[in-house]
Amino acid sequence: MTAQEMLWRHLEGVEPAPEYASLEEQARAAECFETPAWAAQRILEVELLTPRVWDPCCGTGVLSEAAQAAGYAVVSTDLHDWGYRDQVAQKDFLRMAESPDAESGEPFSVFMNPPFSHATDFVDRAADLGARKILCFQRFPWRESRDRRAWWAAHPPARIWLCGDRATCWRFDIPPEQRTSGATTAHAWYVWEHGHRGLEAVHTLWKDGWVS
Repeated sequence: MTAQEMLWRHLEGVEPAPEYASLEEQARAAECFETPAWAAQRILEVELLTPRVWDPCCGTGVLSEAAQAAGYAVVSTDLHDWGYRDQVAQKDFLRMAESPDAESGEPFSVFMNPPFSHATDFVDRAADLGARKILCFQRFPWRESRDRRAWWAAHPPARIWLCGDRATCWRFDIPPEQRTSGATTAHAWYVWEHGHRGLEAVHTLWKDGWVS
């Protein structure tokens, strides 16, 4: 059984929020797409996070599991309950006033794959909440849009890691047996670090571990 199939099993018994008729409707509305496990693993091989990591849209747990496996103390939250066993709270990240373990006073990083249409809001919120480092997985067109030009000019990342192997990001509700012919798309990891100044550096990650 693959890691993705194991994650899918977490949806067994999961019910949609009252405002949705099905998990499919909920996944579409919230733009819930799983990050490929290899992409989560590769970025953690080249980017060092703070000991504490927050995954604010943990979904089925792909990013949280990768960060835990890399030795980080992970706090997993999400707007909805997708059955991930280590999710500690069901919260709207954009409305949270502080991180879930703010009382510790320790620095934290945000490791996330937020909804495409709200990705800039998620990065802004992570910065406002005091994240020392932000790793955000998104389709590459996020960087290309003229509509977001002013935002990018005001919030240049420290680094962009292109995924040399195109990624297939399946919607949460699609079962493994139907994950056979999805289109691959260009994705990248966007990295912000507290105190960074200047233009971003651009590198490429590959599924087999090659870095360029």
